[in-house]
Amino acid sequence: MTRSDRVVILGGTFTPVHNGHRALLHHAFQTASHDGDGDGHVVVGLTSPDLATETRGDPSHAELLGSFSARRDALGAELDRIRDAYSATCEIIRLEDTGGPASRREDIDALVTSPEAKAQRRAYEINQHRVDKGLQPLEIHTPPFIVDEEGNRISSTRIRNGEIDVHGRLLD
Repeated sequence: MTRSDRVVILGGTFTPVHNGHRALLHHAFQTASHDGDGDGHVVVGLTSPDLATETRGDPSHAELLGSFSARRDALGAELDRIRDAYSATCEIIRLEDTGGPASRREDIDALVTSPEAKAQRRAYEINQHRVDKGLQPLEIHTPPFIVDEEGNRISSTRIRNGEIDVHGRLLD
């Protein structure tokens, strides 16, 4: 990776990987794979078990996410399917804190985040932290929610609850 590469970051628990996650990942690759010098690079932060517990409204929900290694394997398999369509390279890193490398790495150019209010607040806080540390604020990219057959947002919680599958198809 060279400094001419455009570096884009996103993060989450990614379990199970669903069409909403796929939209975020595709958006990150599209943002990184810009015209100009360099091929771009996508950094995908995968939430550690401790951070997952800390950031859940109900910490016991973190137990439903599965092991870090299983989530990493599933995310890696998804990235293998996606990345061939783009010029950007990618990597998965372990997220240990809510700001992650987005709040401190100089080489990151953009953050892809979901439209959820909590994610938007976190993006604002990351940029505020960057400015306070003398770093350039990140471009914030927010693709729209992906919805199910009835127009409701696809979410991992709804999938785990058996309401929909990973593609947003309603389950009986």
